[in-house]
Amino acid sequence: MGQPSSGMLASERHRGILARLASAGGVRVAQLASDLNVTQETIRRDLERLDAEGKLVRTHGGAMAVETDRRELPLDVRETINLDKKRAIARRAVREIVPGDVIALDASSTARELARIIPDIPVTVVTNALPVASALIDRPAVRVIMTGGILDRPSMSLVGPLAEQSLDRFHIQKLFLSCRGFDVARGLSVAADEHAGIKRRMVDLSDAVYLLVDGAKIGVRSVEFFAPAEEIDMLITDATLDAKSEADLRGKGVRIERA
Repeated sequence: MGQPSSGMLASERHRGILARLASAGGVRVAQLASDLNVTQETIRRDLERLDAEGKLVRTHGGAMAVETDRRELPLDVRETINLDKKRAIARRAVREIVPGDVIALDASSTARELARIIPDIPVTVVTNALPVASALIDRPAVRVIMTGGILDRPSMSLVGPLAEQSLDRFHIQKLFLSCRGFDVARGLSVAADEHAGIKRRMVDLSDAVYLLVDGAKIGVRSVEFFAPAEEIDMLITDATLDAKSEADLRGKGVRIERA
């Protein structure tokens, strides 16, 4: 089989890569190579050059936009990224919710998609996310409990010590959360300390942890890690993992479900 080839100039590839970063916040080497019809080695060289020029931040298996490596994207931006994939993941995740459950939903855009399709059944939802609570307003059988805390306007969520401490009052059976990056070796990561803190507390207090991530986040290392992979009970994703990553996750006791 011949190697991929493309008549695209390096400058054109670089513009294409930066355009994808602007819309998605992160890119993967394999996907870029396929999209641009070049080898993965070519993409790695492109990313290395753009990193050296300060136009992106290299990550394990891909790259992130410079500005998104330092802070969380606003919710209205995150909602538009890979929306079809997030909805497919949410449809798979909702099958794990049954009457009587006490669940927690984080402030991720994928968790909001899940909240939108939770049926009107007797479950309790604990959340620090205003959009999650708002999405459940028309379902009277669903009991919604919000944490206290400091309002983080970009994510429309409550964070800080008060938010974290308020979770201690609850027995959370199932946690559904997402993250900025998921690396099999290092675990789950986010860009900001305040989001790492409350996600960490949610993981600590939950009987079962369901990680909802699309393929663009797998292999990405963001700024701060808050949980190792072995603390996940089920990974729900649209991505096909490489054989080693899948074997490593299963070895850590993680179930893998594809949306």
